[in-house]
Amino acid sequence: MKKIMRAFSLFFFLLLLVNQSFSALCQQETATQEPVFACNEMVHDFGRVREVDGYAVHEFIVKNTGSAPLIISHVLTTCGCAQPEWSRNPIEPGQTGFVFVSYDMVNRPGPFTKNITAFTNEKTLRHVFTIKGDVIPIPQILNVLFKDTIGTVQMEQAEFHFNSVRPRETKNTEIWIQNFSDEDLRLAVENIPDFLNITVPSHLESNYPDRMTVEINTSTVDENFRGRRYAQLTWTTEGASGEKTTKSIPVSANFIDDFRKLTPAEITESPSVQLSAKSLDFGKLKKKRVYRELTISNTGKSPLTLHSISVDNSKDTEITGFNKPILQPNETLKIKIFINPKDIKGVFSTDLIIVNNDPQRPVQQVQIMAEK
Repeated sequence: MKKIMRAFSLFFFLLLLVNQSFSALCQQETATQEPVFACNEMVHDFGRVREVDGYAVHEFIVKNTGSAPLIISHVLTTCGCAQPEWSRNPIEPGQTGFVFVSYDMVNRPGPFTKNITAFTNEKTLRHVFTIKGDVIPIPQILNVLFKDTIGTVQMEQAEFHFNSVRPRETKNTEIWIQNFSDEDLRLAVENIPDFLNITVPSHLESNYPDRMTVEINTSTVDENFRGRRYAQLTWTTEGASGEKTTKSIPVSANFIDDFRKLTPAEITESPSVQLSAKSLDFGKLKKKRVYRELTISNTGKSPLTLHSISVDNSKDTEITGFNKPILQPNETLKIKIFINPKDIKGVFSTDLIIVNNDPQRPVQQVQIMAEK
């Protein structure tokens, strides 16, 4: 009898063990049945789009690479200007669905970036899509006064000057341009100095505005460099007939010390630059080379470093006497500015720029005028 009981006990034990193993196997198999969200792009850049077109639309394709149905429960956006639509039915394993986004561009000129969040039953739960682009406004509502002209293209300004740039600082300016001709134009900018990054549209539609961006590129400038950098880039437009219009555009940047960490006491003990004149009028020029003098003084309490003294028009103007880059307190430096009238016609004007280590006046400007 005992042998029979032991046999039954062993049988039930083995039966229980098999049942538990089968149950664990089922649970493991069930646990592996999960949806997996996959999409070959999470960011879409529309690039340049026109406000007149009304809407910019894009469809993100979502694939379920898992082994259970993928459900997109709802989709939210960061702005009412971006409206989503999505697959309402479960996406079966191996099948695809979509998240569709339309962006309303009306009355929204300029760059945009919008996020769209899809909520799912997948383990990550949330997936964020991004759309971005640059909306070019309708010409009729563009409230910009175009001041300078390069052929049939007008722009807000024809010179790009960055008055003060600190080490590792980023500065940029955005300029509106518009093609007022009856034909589309190709645009190109050459001879870009290494301290600038310039972005221009390669194609400019007839009677339509666009933008160009000029940005200081400090990564190419020695971190210890102080002084003025000046150059001229070349702007060229070309029509369908091959006719080209070229113009030089002056660009400059003054690289100065970073004075932001100076204490009030250190500013009190700092150098102070003083000039004998803020403008030099040469009056009516004759045939001979003429000059005017300018005195630079340090009225501060510590040495004044003259990082650079330069004129933008070095062809017709020359500076002599800059032989002392450091002025001690109460010390002065006298320089001469010469003008060669040979190639000057009509009114002549340029600027003399002094970049120094005076925290109150790190960039000093003297206007030079003449007439022939």
